[in-house]
Amino acid sequence: MKKTNKIIVTVIIVAMLLLGIGYAAIQNITLNIEGTATADPSQSNFSVKFTGTPKVSDSTYVTAGITDDINATISVNGLTQKGQTVNAEYTVQNVSTDISADLSVATTNSNTEYFTLKSELAKTSLTAGEATTVKVTVELTKTPIAGSVNSTIGVRLTAMPVEPGKEGTSEGINGSSQTPETSSEPSIGDITNDNIGEYIDLGNNIVGTEATTDDWRILYKEGDTVYAILADYLPASQVPESAGLDANSTEYPYSVCSNKEADSLINGLKDETAWSSFANGITGAKATGTPTIELLMSSYNTKNKTELIYTDRPTLDNKTEDYDLYVPHTSIYDNCRRILVRFTY
Repeated sequence: MKKTNKIIVTVIIVAMLLLGIGYAAIQNITLNIEGTATADPSQSNFSVKFTGTPKVSDSTYVTAGITDDINATISVNGLTQKGQTVNAEYTVQNVSTDISADLSVATTNSNTEYFTLKSELAKTSLTAGEATTVKVTVELTKTPIAGSVNSTIGVRLTAMPVEPGKEGTSEGINGSSQTPETSSEPSIGDITNDNIGEYIDLGNNIVGTEATTDDWRILYKEGDTVYAILADYLPASQVPESAGLDANSTEYPYSVCSNKEADSLINGLKDETAWSSFANGITGAKATGTPTIELLMSSYNTKNKTELIYTDRPTLDNKTEDYDLYVPHTSIYDNCRRILVRFTY
């Protein structure tokens, strides 16, 4: 047998291992800075003021001027006949850089029997830099017969700051509703007998103090009628002549009387026409020279949770709660009277 030589070939497979190194995209590194940013309102950024020179309809009867940026004057003299009307026109400008203004106007008139006071705004909203006019008109509505008649008049123009684009919406900065002036005094519609004794501003200065807010106090509420009483005794010098009462302001600074029969005194105190100027032009308001005894007792009993009955000149203990509502202060003067205003809403 022929020997066959076999050649065994060993195939060595050399595996080369290749190390593959991959590089991903470089990631962002975030560096953080934390803090706050605030902005505060500054009154200096909002400015609405009188500018220029007021125009008057007839310089014979009316003069007008500007005292400073936010105060102006008007004086009407010499009117003699019913229907005479004069006016003064003032320019008001919003000089703010970028804050708009919504405008409103209110008037006070202490003698509505003889005078009518009106105010008119040509525009009720002003963008930054815009101007408008406010016209103040005074009309004599009743011809004087004996002696001069006078009235204290006032016009209050309120400018409310609003964001540009929100003019006329009565929305303040940042869209929040704003009230130009706030007061802790109750509004007429919200008054209840829980408010008896609280002060209320009827807009007129009667007893001669610097402010009007301390001239009146709430006496009583009956149905939809609210009664307010002067917070102090009425000076005899302010008793209207048309009431037909006798007042000697030199000898008796706070007294009134009648040299006729008692009915004359009572009628003079009850005369709503005579005392009308004290009602200050409030819609539905009437004024008399004194409250009734029944009204005083209802107020006192309701306020102090008592059941006192009026008999004859009751004496109130000076330690009684809210004593000063009914007797403001002790005085050497007797027979003091106070004005009562009642109004409905």
